[in-house]
Amino acid sequence: MSFIEDLKWRGLINNTTNEEKIKLFETKKSIAYIGFDPSADSLHLGNYVMLMVLRQLKQHGHSAIAILGGATGQIGDPSGKSSERNMIDVKKAEANALAIQKQIKKYSDVIVINNLEIYKKMTIFDFLRTIGKLINVNYLLEKDIIKSRLESGISYTEFSYNLIQGYDFAWLYSNKYVRMQIGGSDQWGNITTGIEMIRKLYGDNNEACGLTISLLTKSDGTKFGKSEKGAIYLDKKYTSPFAMYQFLFNQPDSDVEKLLKFLTLLKQDEINAIMQKHKVEPFKRLAQQELSKVVLADIHGVKEYEHCLQISEAFYKGAIESLSNDDLYNALTSVTSFDTIEPSYNIIDLLTACGVCKSKSEARTLLESNAIAVNNKPINKFDTIISKSHSINGKFSYIKKGKKSYFLINWK
Repeated sequence: MSFIEDLKWRGLINNTTNEEKIKLFETKKSIAYIGFDPSADSLHLGNYVMLMVLRQLKQHGHSAIAILGGATGQIGDPSGKSSERNMIDVKKAEANALAIQKQIKKYSDVIVINNLEIYKKMTIFDFLRTIGKLINVNYLLEKDIIKSRLESGISYTEFSYNLIQGYDFAWLYSNKYVRMQIGGSDQWGNITTGIEMIRKLYGDNNEACGLTISLLTKSDGTKFGKSEKGAIYLDKKYTSPFAMYQFLFNQPDSDVEKLLKFLTLLKQDEINAIMQKHKVEPFKRLAQQELSKVVLADIHGVKEYEHCLQISEAFYKGAIESLSNDDLYNALTSVTSFDTIEPSYNIIDLLTACGVCKSKSEARTLLESNAIAVNNKPINKFDTIISKSHSINGKFSYIKKGKKSYFLINWK
């Protein structure tokens, strides 16, 4: 199975440019690149799909380059945006780029080029003469990423983004022998601009081609990679390994096969075997187990995955009190949480405020039946005061309702 055939089997390909040039790309060891936007200092699970594609390129004998948008990130890609982005501070953009570069190298082991190196010595006159002359304004106005913004307004800064990213491809084609650009489905306009620049520079017989990767969505059509608490980041300072584990393990049966194809490098026969076993006994969630195991072990390591299993087992058995304070907090990050700046609450007010009970009468009933515990201490008196001073590590408390229902209180 070739690189393109593998992508097709996994359902990854959204769109392709010239099919003949893509076939030519496959006939020899070639070089492709994928761009990464340093709008944050960590990649997330949606970006992780692209890291898998970089690794697939290498598995199939091709070479891969990751382009870090140190320059373009200072402008902001208008693709998919209905209004002007807020530009991030230059120093912040540089710090983000450095952090993203480390993650790319950690998970894909490819050459990383910061496109700031291409443009940092280029004057405005160089830009207009070298890049501006390659593309007609009418061509840009037909791009969906620009056309969709004309009514609401688009600054020249964001208007120029398409030119700069397009020139990335032209520069890489000439200087690094790159023949294919791969991007998300929202990058089609940027990819085709790059190919048009290459055509203007090197004629119709050039070898440049491109393809876009399908957006990873859930079966209900919503974007994958976000929990109720936000994006699932690769950096554990934003998303704990256990929160990532829980997110993956709790994926529905309707999505799990697709996720195995998008987020892992497991081969066709391996994924087919997993799904066959899963369908025999779906209640065991074997496919979800395999998904969380492979992804967690790759991102955070085998020991961290095994640690997540231990936390999960304690959580499932309703015995989270046996966990260390840090593990306890990590386990609770996946449950309903309540953030507060108040120093204390009456127990009945707290139960209603954080969603344990719908009413004060329900709260009184649960307290009377000894169904409520705070930090593993049973509570049955209506006048009990719960305060930050009695929290765990001065940071959090947790409510246990019945045997296995937990709620997290974050004391700010």
